[in-house]
Order: sequence, then C-alpha cells, then structure tokens
Amino acid sequence: MSSPRPQMKGASDDHHRGKGARRPQEPAPRIQQAKKPARGPQFLPIVAKPPRVARKAKPEPKLTRVAFSVSRLMEFCSKRELQNQTGHSVFDWSLVVAKELLDNALDACEEAEVAPDITVMVEADRIVVEDNAHGIDAKTIESILDYTIRVSSREAYVSPTRGAQGNALKTVLAMGYVLEMTYALKGDAAGVTVIETRGVAHRIEFRVDHVNSQPKILHTTTPSPVGAGTRFTVYWPASDLLTHVADQFQQLVRAFAWFNPHAALRGVWFGREFINVAATNPHWEKWRPRNPTSSHWYDEARLQRYLAAHVARDRDLGQSRTVRAFIGEFRGLTGTARQRRILAEIGCSHQSLAAFFGTDQVNRDGITKLLKAMQRHSKPVAPKLLGIIGAEHFKARFEGSGGAVETFKYQCRKGIDGDGIPYVVEFGFGLHKTGLARLAPGGGMARQIVTGANWSAAIENPFRRFGSTGEGLETILAKVRTDASQPVICALHLAAARIQFADRGKSSIILTDNAEQLDD
Repeated sequence: MSSPRPQMKGASDDHHRGKGARRPQEPAPRIQQAKKPARGPQFLPIVAKPPRVARKAKPEPKLTRVAFSVSRLMEFCSKRELQNQTGHSVFDWSLVVAKELLDNALDACEEAEVAPDITVMVEADRIVVEDNAHGIDAKTIESILDYTIRVSSREAYVSPTRGAQGNALKTVLAMGYVLEMTYALKGDAAGVTVIETRGVAHRIEFRVDHVNSQPKILHTTTPSPVGAGTRFTVYWPASDLLTHVADQFQQLVRAFAWFNPHAALRGVWFGREFINVAATNPHWEKWRPRNPTSSHWYDEARLQRYLAAHVARDRDLGQSRTVRAFIGEFRGLTGTARQRRILAEIGCSHQSLAAFFGTDQVNRDGITKLLKAMQRHSKPVAPKLLGIIGAEHFKARFEGSGGAVETFKYQCRKGIDGDGIPYVVEFGFGLHKTGLARLAPGGGMARQIVTGANWSAAIENPFRRFGSTGEGLETILAKVRTDASQPVICALHLAAARIQFADRGKSSIILTDNAEQLDD
C-alpha cells in the first residue's frame, strides 16, 4: 500500500480554483505608501532647554521740564503765595486784616496828631475798620493798586514803627479773590474792598488776568458820606473762616487797647459789642511817625538804603535836594551850624544828594564818613523817649479783663542793645478773679497772654526765644507754674527803635543777648 503523497500548500488550491484565485480565508493585505526618505543624516537632536530670561521692564516715560516765565505779580494771587507774603495760614487771614488795618488806622491818627477813635465791625460777609484821622489821598490809593512796586512811608526809615513791610494793603486787597476762588469756586472770582475817605468811596475789585498771569484791578469811585477819617470795608466770601477764629479775633482787637493809652476802641462781632473802651490818656506821648529819625539807629547799609530811596524818589519827581537838606531831616541836626560842620568834614558843601550818592558806583566811603559825622554831632535817643505805656494803663486794662487788682504786678525795663538801639520792655501780671475763688478743677478762666511790639498787638506770641537761651515767654511762665490751665493774665510789650522779625508776618521777634539796662 502506498503512502499518500503530501500536497504542497497552495498548489492544489491553485489547481482547483484556477489561476489567480485567492484563498478565501486570508484577508487582503494593506497597502501603505512608502515615505519619502529625508535628506541628510537621520538622528534625533537632544538639546537642553534654555533658561528663562527675565523680561525687561518697560522704561517709564520721562518728563522734559520747561522753564516757564511766571510774573512776580502772581505772588498775590494764590493761597500759597499769600500765605508766604503774610506769614499766616488762610485760617488766620481775617486776623491779618484786622491787625494791618488797625496798625494803619493808629498810624494815620498819630500822623494827624489826633487821639485815635477806632471802630472794628465784623459781619457775616465783611470786616470794617473806621478811624478819625485826616483820610487817605487819592494818589496814595492809586499807588496801592500798582502791584509792580511796594508803597510804604516807613519802609526805608529806621524808627519805632508798627509796620514797615510795604505790602500789607496789597495782600488785603487780594485775599477776597483767593478766598472766592478757593471756597466759592467761582471761575470769575473777585475780591472787593471799598475805601471811603474824603467824601469818595473807592470800590476796588481785584481779579486776575490768567493769560498774562497778573492782577487785573477795576477801580471805580462814587460819593460817600465819610468825610473825615477813613472807612475800610473788606468783603469776606468765607464766613465760616470768620466764625472759626471768633475768640482769637476779639482777643486781638482787645490787645490793641492794652498798648495804646491814647486810643478809644470799639468792637462789634456779628451785631454784639465785645469791647468799648475810652482812652485812659488821650494826650499820651510816644515816638510818633512824624518824629525825625536818629542817625544813631543806622549802620552803613541802612543809611545807604535810606539815601537810595531819597535819590530814586527825587529822580521820579524830577527834583533834586542837597546833602545839607538830607542831614536836616535827622534828630538833633536841624541847626545850620552843625550842618556846616558835618559838610566841611566830609567835603560835600553845596553838593546834590544824587551826586554825593554816586551814579555808576555807590560812594560807600563817603556814606560811612557821613554817618560817623552825623553821630558825632548829635546825641543818642534816651529809651524813655520812645514812649512808656505805664503801670496805670496796664492796671486799667488788667481790671477790665477780669483781673483781681490786688494781685497785679508791673515791671518796666529800659536799656540799649549792642547796636546802640534803645528799648523799653513792660510787663504786667496778675490773677484772674476766678483764681481767688474756690472753684472745682477746670472751673476757672484759662491763662490769658497779651503780647505786642511797638504798640501793635501780635497775632501769635512773638517772644518765642529770648536771645541764645532757647527759652521763650511760655517756657518762663511754665517754670513759675503758670501753664495754660492757670487763671492768670500777663501782658508783655517791647518798644524799640529797630525790631528785627524772623518772618514777613512779624510773628517772631529776633532778640539778642547784648543789651544794657539803664537805671533811669
């Protein structure tokens, strides 16, 4: 028996199914497109990840500053500048108005040689100060309105004077405008002041030309019933600033009565009278604005300034004066014999003041010789001639303020400082009546301090430092256990031929140690 022959796989199937037949059990093969071979070497690069770099901050835009030209006249047209000019914040401006107008009123009465009779009235929208002097000349008012210059009849002189800044009224005129801009927020703001004198009412509207950056003044006149004296009315657009300083305002006005025995003073606050005092001595004598200045109060720099002011004024008026006429203005040098001796010593007889002063160059050597010669041929002024307020007047004002008369003490010191300037210091002190009563703690009056210089009351205590000691009035009072809570009244006044203030607002006096006290 033969073995079956093995069949070759696929051969029999091909034979039976015929050529080209496929096996039914095998799936059809997938056909894939061949990939196009990449050119170049075939490998996978391995690259380290670069570190993250911090992004640079965008530079801030830079401002290129431009130097703008700003008119100096705008120093009177903003709150900041007026605060610099007056030395006081906007909250104290009503006090500045009262002080400056009272100073001017007292000076005007003394120049007119009449006993001052002054009224201060405050309403919700205005501050009014009225005096009984001879009035203000229309040309003087016009000069006040010129903000390119300072106008003062005292600025170049050295003499005991209430004020010599030359810009007081200019600041007063501008205050209403600044307050209206700041508090009323009016785009067309205006400060209004009315000066009534010699039968004419001068209405002054202070505005600002913002394009040219300078004040714009509208000055109109109408008839006024005020024939004698002057009435200043300053319209106040911020009544809340008045009520804020009600106590300080009234205390300031009362302080003027302490230092002026010849003055009658009345004050009305919102319809209520808060002071009405008569003069204790209408004929009281002090150094008045019309008294001649003394050569002993000058140094070379101050005399040069005084000469320059005269030369400039003579040039503006188209006139010329001689050196001899200039010498005759000084105390003790009105005699012709003394004038001739001085002129002979300095070699300028019949010379004009302008020629002596110098044209291209200041004649400093000649000015020094002139000063020394005038001082040799005249006597220094005794401190008592400045004017002494006196114990009786201080005592009257102390009693009027509620003081217990039996506790009142008064001291007066006269002397000459190291520069040859005479001075008088007066101090009054005592207990308020409540200090004698047995009251519960805090039930009495608080301490009252009244201070002033050259017969003008101070808005703030100007005696904050006595010479190099570093101590002021309040420190000394605290040392004797009279702090602010104690019921005491003290008044301190300084009269001096020359007072140096630390600021324009005259709020701090610079005092020196080199002073000599006199016994007389």
